[in-house]
Amino acid sequence: MKVLFRAFHGPTDWDWIRQRIGALQVEDTSGIMAVNADTGETVGACIMDNWTYNSVQAHFAVTSSVILRHGFLQECVNYVFNVAGKRAMYGFVPASNTKAIKLNTHMGFTEVFRIPEGFGKGVDYIAMQMLKEDCKVLPDTVQEKYHG
Repeated sequence: MKVLFRAFHGPTDWDWIRQRIGALQVEDTSGIMAVNADTGETVGACIMDNWTYNSVQAHFAVTSSVILRHGFLQECVNYVFNVAGKRAMYGFVPASNTKAIKLNTHMGFTEVFRIPEGFGKGVDYIAMQMLKEDCKVLPDTVQEKYHG
């Protein structure tokens, strides 16, 4: 599979996002979409919102692990840390979502705190943070393709 990356486009992408990520589209929502170049099918997304001077909240959806071998995570963190110039990325993950916790930890996220039963009865909500200097997948080069 050849994977292409493009900027998130709310009117055409939000339905796909809504079906996979428990986030609401807000005024400052932006992101990166991963698309199978052969079929045009969306296979992943990194949606970002709640932008501050120093940070952003990120939401990831991956339907094919192939995109992880094609630089998807590098595209996402490069955009946040190098293009947008943020120092920190945050995410909130249900404690029951072990795949997301494993992926986040692999990237360099650490647990900041838990909200007991914050996600659901018996399921904590974990606040995770990744600082630029702790990011394990940040590429060496700055890419400006999403800027502007």
